[in-house]
Amino acid sequence: MKHPLTFSFVTATAVALVFYSCSQPAVDATATFEANSATIAEVFADFEAESDEFFTHFAPDAVWRGTGLNAPDTVTLEQVTAKYKGAWAKYNYELVSPVNFLPGVNPETKAMDGSVRGYFEWNISKAATDSTEAKSVRVKVYESFDFNPEGQVIYTQVYGNLLAGYAYLEEN
Repeated sequence: MKHPLTFSFVTATAVALVFYSCSQPAVDATATFEANSATIAEVFADFEAESDEFFTHFAPDAVWRGTGLNAPDTVTLEQVTAKYKGAWAKYNYELVSPVNFLPGVNPETKAMDGSVRGYFEWNISKAATDSTEAKSVRVKVYESFDFNPEGQVIYTQVYGNLLAGYAYLEEN
């Protein structure tokens, strides 16, 4: 017969190993989320600065989910590059809400997966011309970013009434 202390020691060790192994993914996911959040802070800064560095944070095969009215399901990095460069030529962007990145979860397991989400408010402005006054509009959006193992954004979604914002800026 085994000594009761031997059984307790073995049981306690096994339980500790189970708890340790279960906690490891959370630690890794938290570290990944923090690194990815820093990347998105850079993405936002580069976007506000209208810098081509913005595009370097995305994998070459990155896609955006088309979320606007009649938008395609998938928008490529090449399409986004052209669209954003055109928008930067017409508008100025400023993130006006506090940055509060939220961790994303795997939709199947509900475990943190390193993705970054958040609710943000952007001010979009259009400079005055000889025939128009300067205009600006604030648009609240929900944005999410998924990453590849190299830390590049591979999937982005932006939900907000951006079309109405742009339509307002273009009204005379």
